[in-house]
Amino acid sequence: MARWPHRVRPIDRTGVIRGKKGAVRFEYDVGDPQEYIFTADFYAYRERTHPERHLGWWRFALPKGRGVARLQLDFDPVRRESVTLLAGGSPAPLVDAWFNPEFAFDPLADIELVFRRPDGAIQSVRPVLLKFMDRNILLEFYARQYATQGYGPPLDAPFLHELHAYKLRVLHALFSRYIPAGGRVADVGCGRSLFADIGAEFPFTVVAGDLDFASVRDRAGEVPHQRWGVFDASQLPFADASFDALFAGEVIEHVPDAHATLHEWWRVLKPGGIAVITTPNRERLVARANRMEQPYSRDHLSELSYRELSGPMLRGSGFEFVQQANMYLELWLRHWRLGTGHIQDYLQREGNQRRYVRLMRRLFPLGRWFPSLAMAMIIVARKRA
Repeated sequence: MARWPHRVRPIDRTGVIRGKKGAVRFEYDVGDPQEYIFTADFYAYRERTHPERHLGWWRFALPKGRGVARLQLDFDPVRRESVTLLAGGSPAPLVDAWFNPEFAFDPLADIELVFRRPDGAIQSVRPVLLKFMDRNILLEFYARQYATQGYGPPLDAPFLHELHAYKLRVLHALFSRYIPAGGRVADVGCGRSLFADIGAEFPFTVVAGDLDFASVRDRAGEVPHQRWGVFDASQLPFADASFDALFAGEVIEHVPDAHATLHEWWRVLKPGGIAVITTPNRERLVARANRMEQPYSRDHLSELSYRELSGPMLRGSGFEFVQQANMYLELWLRHWRLGTGHIQDYLQREGNQRRYVRLMRRLFPLGRWFPSLAMAMIIVARKRA
């Protein structure tokens, strides 16, 4: 079978969008436009539901030959002219388009650069990740997501339930070891507060807070022995050096500026104070297999690698690395959708079933032994004096 002769290669594997405007570049090598259909297809991250989670598609005729093209994006508002293409420095004609003006933006989205035969058969797909660095989009996503779905995964999909239970055991041990009796702990971006989920009587005071007033109010009624507040994890309303410890559970990946947020956490800790940070590992095994950034969730704007967080980011923010307790290796990798090149962890997709729970539990501790490849990080750091 002859090799498909028309190709594109993304130069920007991740596009950063500010104010719903941005650009993505790619190289192309194509022949006669009559031989192919080329589209830029936009979906919500990891979703392919049409039309609700489909932003739209734009079909262009690329000029014959090789060159560099630039997709110009302007989704304020979503319209036919939202996507334009410069190829070899000249505008490429828009052949056709379909768009969804009611599309609800998430912090992340997918572009698929798709080649089809004239009969519509897909021949190649090249993915690009889009990050919408817009605080309003992030807040609207949380209001929409948790108002309709809450925080918990389905009960018949055990992976996250099992991982959460394992993480609570690890955190219980770390909190007991590093947080002094009689101390004061900030639980920033707390959600339900993992201190409360652990269910132990800790010998220190927990001050937990999140952005959503209703969820904080409800949780405070359920767990009255903790102190609760409404505050932004990246702009804390506390004096300098006012806490002995700080816990940030799955927080730093949501903020647009991870460096500034680490500095803010450093500010409120006493000299020698402990920070415990949990976050996905950007360079986990499945991302390396795909050779591109693959955020764990569609609101993760700032995923970090183990190498970054445990090294230069902590040092640059006034912390010293103490230890890691990273979790899970994605060892059962399989292609997700033929033609896309996407590789996914089987145990988090089709294999997310009760019959594989014993295997999941055996893989959770392996992250400690291979921390740079682990799916999730648990980092303990100390504020330098």
